[in-house]
Amino acid sequence: MSPRQISGHLRHQGLWISASSAYRVLKARGWVIPQGLREAPWKASHYEPFRPNQIWGEDWTLLNIAGMRHYLLTIIDYFSRYIVAWGIVPSVTHREVQGLVALAYMNERVENQDPKPLLRTDRGSPNLGGGTKKLIRDLEMILSLGRADRPTDNGRQERWYRSIKQEEIYLYPTYPSREVARASLAGYIDFYNERRPHQALWNYTPGFVHRLGNKSRLLQQLKFQVQMVKEQRLRTNRMGFQNQIPEVPN
Repeated sequence: MSPRQISGHLRHQGLWISASSAYRVLKARGWVIPQGLREAPWKASHYEPFRPNQIWGEDWTLLNIAGMRHYLLTIIDYFSRYIVAWGIVPSVTHREVQGLVALAYMNERVENQDPKPLLRTDRGSPNLGGGTKKLIRDLEMILSLGRADRPTDNGRQERWYRSIKQEEIYLYPTYPSREVARASLAGYIDFYNERRPHQALWNYTPGFVHRLGNKSRLLQQLKFQVQMVKEQRLRTNRMGFQNQIPEVPN
């Protein structure tokens, strides 16, 4: 126990000894041991990829199109936060999930990759269907199911949905048609992938990180760019300082 805990226990027994006195007595005997805090087990990531197309997250969210319920399905790459496949459907069954997985597989051309991507999903029935599991086995992928009522188990997918909802979907009470919804969402997804800085990627875009495929090289480039800006700023400041020096007449 720590000196504070010992002091508290002794006070309950009627021995009023301060925490500092307990510490002084223990330290004189060499009994003070550093006690670091244990890290929360959920903070140790078991799903931290080191290259693209190693782990994918799949999920869907609600859309309102012409007053009717539709769904946006997406697969995100855990390494780069790049949206590798997406679609709009009026309902979500195992067929729609299978089509989305097949689309991502073809888009990223991972047929010759070994091992194939791990697919992180929730426990929704479309993800647990026999056809979905068979397709994932046939593609030599691995299905990784999150725990029930734990959206953080697919946290990068959930964080992506927060972005698209706040910056695109919630801007419209309803999309007037499926064609308009597809065009609008396609524009936002392209913006998100290729032009929107991502804070978790040191303000690079998901598309740039996805194509670079190596975060060590990414950090090297970031350091190089920071150093270049510093040197440019120093040169600019020197020039400005020299221009401000008054001329001294002979």
